[in-house]
Amino acid sequence: MTSFFEFLVLILVLALIASNAGMRKRMKRLEDAQRSLRGRLEQLERRGDAATAATAATAEEPERAMAERAEDAAQTAEPETARSPEESGSTDAGKMPSATGGPPRAFVFTGALLQTFGGWLRQNWTIALAALSLALGGIFMVQYGVENGLLTPVWRVCGALMLGVALVGAGEGLRRRFGDETTPSTRYLPSVFAGAGLVTLFAAVLAARLLYGLVSAEMTLVGLVLVSILAVALGWLYGSVLSAVGIIGATAAPFLVGGSAESGWLFFYYFAFIAIAGLAVDSVKRWAWVSALVLTATAMAATALYLATGGLIHYTAFLALSWLAAVILPVQSFVPSHAGQTVLATLAGLKPRADFPTRVVAAMTLFVSGAGLLLSIDAPSATEACFAFLLIVLVLAATLLWMRPADALRDMSLLPAAAFLAVPVLQVVERGPLFASFLAALQPPADATAGSSAFITFALILSVGASLMAFWRMTRSGDDQNTALGFALGAAAFAPATAFIFEFLWSPGAAFGDYLWSIHLLAVSAVMALLTERTLRAEERSRRQMRASLFAIAALSMLALALFVVLTKAALTLALGVVVVLTIALDRRFDLALIGLFTKAALAIIAFRLVANPGFFWAVRSDTSWLALLEAYGGTLALLYTGWRLTVLHARQSVQAAIETTTWTVAAVFACAVLQRLVPDEPGLLAAVMAVAMLAQINRLPTTGRWLRLFRLGLAVLFGLVSTALIAVPLTISNPLLFRFNPVTGPMVFDNLALSYLPLAAVLAIGAWRIVNLGPWLRTGLVSISSLLAGFYVVCEIRRFWHGPDLSAPGVTQPELYSYTIALLIVCAILLAVSFSRRSNVLRKVAMAAAGLTIAKVFLVDISGLEGLLRVVSLIGLGLALAGLGWLDRVMNLRWNSMAGPLEASGGGEDR
Repeated sequence: MTSFFEFLVLILVLALIASNAGMRKRMKRLEDAQRSLRGRLEQLERRGDAATAATAATAEEPERAMAERAEDAAQTAEPETARSPEESGSTDAGKMPSATGGPPRAFVFTGALLQTFGGWLRQNWTIALAALSLALGGIFMVQYGVENGLLTPVWRVCGALMLGVALVGAGEGLRRRFGDETTPSTRYLPSVFAGAGLVTLFAAVLAARLLYGLVSAEMTLVGLVLVSILAVALGWLYGSVLSAVGIIGATAAPFLVGGSAESGWLFFYYFAFIAIAGLAVDSVKRWAWVSALVLTATAMAATALYLATGGLIHYTAFLALSWLAAVILPVQSFVPSHAGQTVLATLAGLKPRADFPTRVVAAMTLFVSGAGLLLSIDAPSATEACFAFLLIVLVLAATLLWMRPADALRDMSLLPAAAFLAVPVLQVVERGPLFASFLAALQPPADATAGSSAFITFALILSVGASLMAFWRMTRSGDDQNTALGFALGAAAFAPATAFIFEFLWSPGAAFGDYLWSIHLLAVSAVMALLTERTLRAEERSRRQMRASLFAIAALSMLALALFVVLTKAALTLALGVVVVLTIALDRRFDLALIGLFTKAALAIIAFRLVANPGFFWAVRSDTSWLALLEAYGGTLALLYTGWRLTVLHARQSVQAAIETTTWTVAAVFACAVLQRLVPDEPGLLAAVMAVAMLAQINRLPTTGRWLRLFRLGLAVLFGLVSTALIAVPLTISNPLLFRFNPVTGPMVFDNLALSYLPLAAVLAIGAWRIVNLGPWLRTGLVSISSLLAGFYVVCEIRRFWHGPDLSAPGVTQPELYSYTIALLIVCAILLAVSFSRRSNVLRKVAMAAAGLTIAKVFLVDISGLEGLLRVVSLIGLGLALAGLGWLDRVMNLRWNSMAGPLEASGGGEDR
């Protein structure tokens, strides 16, 4: 075994020496040519004849094509002459990048490339078939020896190695004599022979391990590395055909050679070596399609191998190695230095587009992140799923720390971050191994609960670390405000988003216990609070508000979530009220306008909890104590009032409107709940609650955006319809005027009639009075409905006074008719008084219309319905009342006319 390995190494070394004879002289000539080119470049720069890199790259291609056509024409017309090594060296040197200028950016990968390839294939199909035949011949030579047993395993491998060396030597001989792409008669033949030789060498090394077990796995990797180095060296000297033949043949070789399943893991590293070799060649040649071809071919091959044989850990290693190669090799730097436009900006349509190296990194990052996500779900065990998850974590850390110098890669962390958050989500959706292990540990006996919850703690710690890395990137963004804000948003949202996902999808309280899990959440909140303090201390005032607000919102969100985990329903509502006061105080202290969004969200949650869930129905339940009711509603109202006082001192109109709306909503629901507990089974109270919710949404419309405004409008319409349906019950089915089985209960005035109609009437009247953004038609509608309900209540109370609890008794008594007249006159007087105090012509006209209605009632109804002394008293009373109303109307006219002159002279006045 040892002798064979020594023989193998000797053959490879001889092959390297034979293919690179005279390398020192050639490198000397290359260095001389490089210095000459550098001098010429400096002269051009001193003359000021410099252009942009893109223009130079675009202009260089037509000139090179014209020169090649002219050279081909000259060679066709003249006798063919051999190309000297010096000319070959000069040509190769012209393709090498400048050592001082770094790798050129002339990557070109456009749609015209496929059209060009099709044209080349039509003209050179025989060359392509020759390369395929030679490569297959080398591979099948090994298989033929196995199938027929003609040679011993050692000589079979040696024969394949010698064939590969012979093919590489033949290609190198042709290239040295005629060149690879310059002589028409031998064009591409050197690449064909050398490429077939490389494929044969790869197949021979793989066969030595996988078919015969002649060498160890470590020595096989050494052999593959040596052949890969040879492939890179030849790729720098040959044309593009060699790269295509070598990549396709080397990738397909393992599937043709075959081997034992126990050694299948070697192929993952073999494919990684092919990817590295192809990228290394393209980093000098700058063909672009070579990078795309080698990454696509090796990724597909490695994925197919994983699907066939498994080996998640080795496949993960392949993903990591190929991703690192895709980042490092195209720019020829261990520290990413990608410049230009980002891929995100390119997708947004901005010009210029991202450079090809940047797109390569984006494609590989997307592939590796997606593969890691799928591997975490498909893994056969939780341990292997953790390896896949760790791959995503390492890529995320590298994009945040390692890629900091690369401006074009500053958006690359979005892909692994999204994959990180998707892992716990898809584990629940697809019941992955991590979530399945978590659930299994919760089943009795629960001895492994601590181990099952370790992933949650591990992921939460890693998310906090990622937030800290993003915060560090924010502090290193300099004057790029958009980039700094993006990293600030990521730092503030990443760890809290992870915690929310675990809380609402995994229920970690079942494993940790509520208090221990709340400590996890409070730890995240403390980190976010620390980042808030660092931002306020380090940033300038003009820059800190937005970023500090983001971190403050994150800290308060985690605090609220921790309270949600451990507190009872009433205590949680009070805690949210405390959080609202804290946010308003923070805004007042540090001028953090964006924190108002969190304040509004907290107020919405408070309103939802006190109105809907558990809300009104919890408040009216018999098992809810009066103390709990007063604690939930009274304590919350006290906190909301405190917050409202702070908003008055530090004006934020949108926050102030939100807290006022929430306060009135909670107060109205509280009052309705108290009344409902005192007198149950009154749908009118529920109608009032729905009306409160409707008016709250209408009041918030001016302070919301377009889409949220549409949502609030929909909610307002829904609440209004529900309120209408509820108030229809006491107006129809349980109306005491219509049905005998609906008697009035309770003391006079404060009976069930008041609970049915007055709460809704009061809510609508207060809404029409307090809400300033109501349209005239909506305000008039609310006032009209409120007046009708109140008037109906007064009518029912008058009828109860004369008829008792049964209002459905037939007929109307004469005292009852007279009472209605008195009530109408009192309404007219009140309306006139109010119109005088408010100087409102509208109310004055309404009062006179009511007076006209009263006159019509007396002359059309009372005269025919009353008899004797009551008729006399009714007419005399009406006359005196009308005289008084007329006198009051004239006094109002004189008073308003006397005040109109000074107001007009001063330019004031009101248009009522």
